Amino acid sequence: MSQIIINQFSMARNWTIELAEDLTEEIANMQPEGFNNTIKWQLGHIIGAAEYFMRILPGNQAELPVLYQELFSPGTRPSEWKSEPPHLSEITIELKKQLERINKISPEQLKETLKEPVHHFNTVADSASFCVLHESVHVGQIQIMKQFFKV
Repeated sequence: MSQIIINQFSMARNWTIELAEDLTEEIANMQPEGFNNTIKWQLGHIIGAAEYFMRILPGNQAELPVLYQELFSPGTRPSEWKSEPPHLSEITIELKKQLERINKISPEQLKETLKEPVHHFNTVADSASFCVLHESVHVGQIQIMKQFFKV
């Protein structure tokens, strides 16, 4: 069962990478009317959330630049950024590097209990399963946003 979660994460992440590789920097930075953020924000948020759910909650150290939390955490918006965001190509590289790290999570690690329940998650598998769902939702948002730009 736990290997299914990693396989599903890989599938969702590969969709994300495919979408990112099909974009230009200009499109990634455009904010469609009615949206609070950009495709670049969506991509950075996916990376930050995966780091939280798949590494930090299980008790591992984050392997992302601090800038990702500053720019892409829930509630942040590109209109409020005080720092220059990473280039789309850097984000795409980070998506791939993170996928490699997460693919190394063993079935035994997924069975481990979190130090304390967080968001009603008791195990690493609970958190990882939500991460797959979360990424899929944001992939859908990116696809909708791309339609605004006829990409």
